Amino acid sequence: MKWNIHWPAGVLALVGIVFFAADRLTRTPTVVHSEPGQAIEIPAARDGHYYLEGAVNGVPVTFMIDTGATYVSVSESFARQARLPEGIPGYFSTANGTVEGRIVKDQAVEAEGFKVSGLSVAVTPLGGKKGLLGQNFLKRFEVSQSQSVMRLRLAR
Repeated sequence: MKWNIHWPAGVLALVGIVFFAADRLTRTPTVVHSEPGQAIEIPAARDGHYYLEGAVNGVPVTFMIDTGATYVSVSESFARQARLPEGIPGYFSTANGTVEGRIVKDQAVEAEGFKVSGLSVAVTPLGGKKGLLGQNFLKRFEVSQSQSVMRLRLAR
């Protein structure tokens, strides 16, 4: 009798793991060489967003590309893990309203092999483990989107 109750839950868990793994494997960004600069092609994830693997000061983080964000943003828990300095207080407009956080200057941000030093990073009460890759990083790229693929081409 117990086997009959646990079997569906096990199957659902297995299906969830397979879908998670398939999503991670099928949306891997690729770095391509094109004229006149290097580019990253990022397939849309199942949720419609675009993600890149990166780091802040060498500490790994998954970034969601947010063309509407002014700054690269990370959560308070990530900031502690990355040992970011205290920074200066700031207020940030988000989809959920205005939130209080802080701005930490002169940080190194990397995304798929492209590294930018001296950036300001916003530390906000974001939930989850993902960061946002905002315009202070993205402005170095020509950004285009077509048929569920975003392309970031390094501007010359």
